[in-house]
Amino acid sequence: MLQCPKCGRQYPDDVHVCKFDFMPLQADATIAEVPVDRLIGQVFDGKYRLEERLGGGGMGTVYRATHLLIDRPVAVKVLSQRFVGDETAQQRFRREARAAGRMHHPNAVTVTDFGASNRHLYIVMELLEGRTLRELLAREGPLDPARAVSIMLQTSAAVGAAHELGLIHRDLKPANIFIEQRPGAPAVVKVLDFGLAKFAVEEQADDDYQTLTQVGTLIGTPRYMSPEQCAGTGKLTPASDVYSLGIILYEMLSGAVPFTAETPLAIALRHVSEAPQPLREIVSSVPERVEAIVERALAKNPTDRFADGNQLRQELHNTAHDLGLEHAGDTGPTPSIDALRKVSAESPSGRLVIDLATLRQVQAATSSEHRVGTEEANQLAAAQSKRPEFDRVNVSFEPDAAKNMKRRRYVVLAMIAVIALVAAAAVASRWWNPAGNPALVSSTVAQPTPTPTAEASPSPSPSPSPRKIQKPPPPKKKSKFGSFVNKVRRIFNR
Repeated sequence: MLQCPKCGRQYPDDVHVCKFDFMPLQADATIAEVPVDRLIGQVFDGKYRLEERLGGGGMGTVYRATHLLIDRPVAVKVLSQRFVGDETAQQRFRREARAAGRMHHPNAVTVTDFGASNRHLYIVMELLEGRTLRELLAREGPLDPARAVSIMLQTSAAVGAAHELGLIHRDLKPANIFIEQRPGAPAVVKVLDFGLAKFAVEEQADDDYQTLTQVGTLIGTPRYMSPEQCAGTGKLTPASDVYSLGIILYEMLSGAVPFTAETPLAIALRHVSEAPQPLREIVSSVPERVEAIVERALAKNPTDRFADGNQLRQELHNTAHDLGLEHAGDTGPTPSIDALRKVSAESPSGRLVIDLATLRQVQAATSSEHRVGTEEANQLAAAQSKRPEFDRVNVSFEPDAAKNMKRRRYVVLAMIAVIALVAAAAVASRWWNPAGNPALVSSTVAQPTPTPTAEASPSPSPSPSPRKIQKPPPPKKKSKFGSFVNKVRRIFNR
């Protein structure tokens, strides 16, 4: 048995290359030694020194290298020596360099140079740190819907950019999707291997599909090929890449491809004639809207699918936003600590254990309310813009406490004024009424005067002089002010 030094899978003795990461298989070190790669240590064109083998494919091998002039690490893909005399393979290799060189997208691998040295064709690319989607699925599949959506959003963005350039990839599969992970930075997806890429304006009927197998790998892997690509009939369109993206998304969500068989031809026939098993029958946690997107991408008729990668990405982005799935490029608000506490439980150590499903529901509800609120605000602004304009009016605003104090003062002053008026009216009525004024009555009544009576005297003697009768002193006249005060007192003492 032989073993892959990278993933650890074991193969029979007649297999020499791992079909998942394309590493040469190794036996036990005590039994056999792995042959040394003769290209390691060589310098191409006096600039690129090959230092370590990173992986290989059917057409070439990728090495870690150093750009000697600027002391920068790069990746160099070298065409295998078995294709030195194969003009078709060399043409495909040049096509990969030209197609990747035209791509300027953050989710597509960047090609910086192309050349030939010592009869070796090579492509210089940016050096990526991470692993392929194939390795990720082998260890962690199936993936959470949010994670699968995030990877597919970035992948479809790169494929959509290629479609805008008139470029069809034709070989999309997990082994050609690289997940770059750098310390302190979020994961970035890179689309690799444009070796089968073809410009839509070029002739589609080439002989690439006549050769499906090449030393340990498949050209145009049937498990990810569209029905029209498997049948080899008709002109390929960007919808063919959409079908491949649908297969990849299906595998990320379910953990397996929809069609498998013992031979590539049997797989191709199933792509043409059979419908895949619904996703939710395999994994019930997959959202219905995500399942609907996968079903549309896997339609047998190209016209029933999404037209290109950009249309697929837009639909997937809208669905992820509505469902509250966290994904790259999301402009939604970041949940606050209070929102996280509502959907989580606190462990004895003080850490928050968050329920992602509940958090996504809360985020979806918040985003929908935010959208509705934005629409209402826009409608209100539009309605206000149509209202007629009026001149400004200066209105003074006072605190409620000051207003209440003023009102109380006015009420007290009004009550005092009413009481004064009533008192004045009563005093006036009594002042001018004689029956009610004893001072006036006493002054008008005549006082009786005593009349002298004759007394008989016994003897004639002189009678004394008569006494003067004293009149009672006239009553003291009271002042008007005093009488007014007394009357007011009597009124209030009643």
